[in-house]
Amino acid sequence: MTIIEEVTARLAAAQKRLDALERSLDDLEGVKRVKKHLQREKLVSAALKTAPSDYYAWTLAQRAKLLGCEVPHLCKSIIVENVACVNSGIEDPLNSRYYCVVLQYNSKLDAEQLRRFVRDSIPEADRPSKKKFNFQHAPGEVSEELTGFGHNGVSTFGMKTSIPVIVAGAITELRPSFLWLGGGAESTTSESPS
Repeated sequence: MTIIEEVTARLAAAQKRLDALERSLDDLEGVKRVKKHLQREKLVSAALKTAPSDYYAWTLAQRAKLLGCEVPHLCKSIIVENVACVNSGIEDPLNSRYYCVVLQYNSKLDAEQLRRFVRDSIPEADRPSKKKFNFQHAPGEVSEELTGFGHNGVSTFGMKTSIPVIVAGAITELRPSFLWLGGGAESTTSESPS
């Protein structure tokens, strides 16, 4: 290996460590925002828990065991975009371009059901046609820009932008009535009442 190749390899390794450090700082900032939001709203029954780095490689049953819950209590927050929306932002919560949808890990996002729910929430006189609703997962960089959270860390608490939140109906039926979801960083989960 030549000196130039060695220096190049060392620089690449240093850059990789720097990138990891910057991500860790971003994660800490995200968790801090979640904590602040929980405190501001006086959600004293909410809790944060640090998960192992390989947590998302685990089965849902393993995750539930770590958190002391059943699998249906494991939830995820997904940022969706209505790419056909007449609005460009989130100013109108009834017809927002973006929503944060909370659903159980053991379920899939049903875009048609979401379309019906959002459309039916709009007063009939103001309701856009069906073709003005086309929900898709927002690109990762858009999700991170809106929420301030990276992949697997998205929380409904402490988002940088107040995106309207839609919670799947099945979550409201959980007994005991609590759920686990992202806690502001990939390594942190939060428990809160459902």
